[in-house]
Amino acid sequence: MEASTNLRRRPAGLARIAVLTGGLGLLLVAVTSVIAAYNEYERRLSAAAVEAATEAHFLADHADRLFEVSEIGLTAATNLIGDQSWDAIAASQDLQQRLRRLADGMPYIEDLWFNDEKGLLRITSFGFPTPFSDASDRASFLAAKQPGHDLFIGDLIIGKVTKRPTFLVSRRMETADGRFRGMASVTADLAYFTDYWKNLALSYDARVTLFRAGNFGILARYPPVEDNVVTIGTSVQRAVGEALQSGAAGGAFSSDRFGGFQQVGRLPLYVSVDISKQAVLSSWQSWAWARAPLPLLAALGFIAVTLFAVRQARAEAQDKLALEQAQVALRLTNDELREQIVSREAAEEQLRQLQKMEAIGQLTGGLAHDFNNMLSIVIGSLDAVRRRLARGQTDVGHFVDAAVEGAQRAATLTQRLLAFARRQPLTPAVVDVNRFVSDLSDLLRRTLTEAVQVEIVLGGGIWKTFVDSNQLENALLNLAVNARDAMPDGGKLTIETANASLDEDYVARHPGVPAGQYVLVAVSDTGIGMSEETIGKAFEPFFTTKPVGLGTGLGLSQVYGFVRQSAGHVKIYSEAGQGTTVKIYLPRYYGPGDGVRERGDTTASLPMGSASETILVVEDEAMVRQLAVESLRELGYTAVEAESGEAALKIIAERDDIDLIFTDIVMPNLNGRQLAEQAVQVRPGLKVLFTTGYTRNAVVHNGVLDPGVKMLTKPYSLEQLSQAVRDALSG
Repeated sequence: MEASTNLRRRPAGLARIAVLTGGLGLLLVAVTSVIAAYNEYERRLSAAAVEAATEAHFLADHADRLFEVSEIGLTAATNLIGDQSWDAIAASQDLQQRLRRLADGMPYIEDLWFNDEKGLLRITSFGFPTPFSDASDRASFLAAKQPGHDLFIGDLIIGKVTKRPTFLVSRRMETADGRFRGMASVTADLAYFTDYWKNLALSYDARVTLFRAGNFGILARYPPVEDNVVTIGTSVQRAVGEALQSGAAGGAFSSDRFGGFQQVGRLPLYVSVDISKQAVLSSWQSWAWARAPLPLLAALGFIAVTLFAVRQARAEAQDKLALEQAQVALRLTNDELREQIVSREAAEEQLRQLQKMEAIGQLTGGLAHDFNNMLSIVIGSLDAVRRRLARGQTDVGHFVDAAVEGAQRAATLTQRLLAFARRQPLTPAVVDVNRFVSDLSDLLRRTLTEAVQVEIVLGGGIWKTFVDSNQLENALLNLAVNARDAMPDGGKLTIETANASLDEDYVARHPGVPAGQYVLVAVSDTGIGMSEETIGKAFEPFFTTKPVGLGTGLGLSQVYGFVRQSAGHVKIYSEAGQGTTVKIYLPRYYGPGDGVRERGDTTASLPMGSASETILVVEDEAMVRQLAVESLRELGYTAVEAESGEAALKIIAERDDIDLIFTDIVMPNLNGRQLAEQAVQVRPGLKVLFTTGYTRNAVVHNGVLDPGVKMLTKPYSLEQLSQAVRDALSG
């Protein structure tokens, strides 16, 4: 009887325990939900801060590039006026029109003008004659009078032409002996900042501000403010000042806004991106309300399942209760694990984005630096030629040589960038590496200094490989020049060849390298060597350990791009003070072939044509087309021109004396490849020579020219054009 009573009371006791346990579970779920909600709010704030700091860094780099355009405009305008007297400058309408064309050619710049040493306006691109204006008491002119003055950036004004907000950028002018000569100025269109900022895609609505470092004056803001505020608030000033002292670049700007800021290059300007805390809070509240019912439903379900288990069987009540508790705990653990995975993936994505932006900044910065240097040489030299010819002087040969050298250096830089990006078109052939290296040894000895001893060690029974011999030559010359620079006091350069096999263990340690048989070319020096950190960055574009002006940082990146595009592998072995060895692995060639062709005589005269040979030049860029036509006529050919593929087809249908089509690949509507296919259908046997500065897949696939295609890469010299045309006509 007592046992039966215990059995009857047992369900009631279990029910009370179940209700109590359910209440505790509900409390536990509620506490856990509150903690999770708080962590989610903190995570969203942190993610928004990182996003704002990243965007500030990117926008500061964009602003720096625009100010570099201002400096280029000032330099080009200063070169235009040269050392002429102010009276001659003011009286020259032709000079004013050239300034106008210069300003029109740089959309970011609205106007260009010059003030003399007294502050009087002497010439402006806005109009002629120059109106009277005295800037002697203005802040920009007073700043320009100070020795060592670089750039002065003025307050906002309304542009005379566009009627839109602009600001002044000015620079001091000096005579050859360092005396103050006057001030060169441009007005920059503010819309180039705000229009770009409109395209930001942040998770929350953000405010972007460009402001001064000294007085915190605002130059630009988006979205614009209605009350025409000219300085940022004191709370932002205080936050920026504290961050600058601590070395940080972000934080709380005020009680309700936070974000990040970044200096614009070396200028006394900053870009800030700040976000409202209320926006983050609203987003978080939406997230929280969507999940609020879940803890309550989970707890009620827990109690219901437990009571159901009690009603089903006395003996199994405790077992079922324990089972349900275990299931709930497991669900909570899985939810936490999923949240951690999502959080980690978000953090990794942010890190990848930051690394990507850093790489883009490094690449664009290096590219802008080198191209600006080369364009300065070209523009300055051609402008000097123009001035001297205008004065009747004919001693301009060294200026022309300097301009050609600057343009050739720019073309070489472009080719190296394409090589690193693996976008250069390759023309591979079967190469006997031993013969190739032997033929190259004389060129290497002439290229290197007498203090460098060159030793060639050729292996026996070396396999053949299938590569572009010109690019292989460039790669070995790059490595040899790097080795020479690493041995300033002289040393020994060794080039070795051997057969090599990369097994599964090796490729497992080097992802992306297929196992198999390779032809090895190793270049070793006895120079200063590299550290582990330097080796890790050696193939990055624009990374160099050489002093400024002695290297672009693209030599090894070009070698890397060529080898990887050729399905090969390159590896650096080095220690500081112990020299360096660079090993190039090129895939073994298994098909038939007699090896590399011997070099032709590079000193031979130009292959000339005759007036009976007619060439149709197809190019949508008028100046490039005219230059090609004049060059072909200078070589003796009859040249006909067409500005598009459609116009070329009409000429081919009307004339039967066309021997060769010399066509650009990238053209609107009908590209060069499509033109060639249709032209050959009309005139079977018609010869075609392609030209391009960069093409992705019209006549190049997998980085290699299509079989039978002949192509001349832009820019090209008269010698290269003559040889390519002769080869195309003879092929």
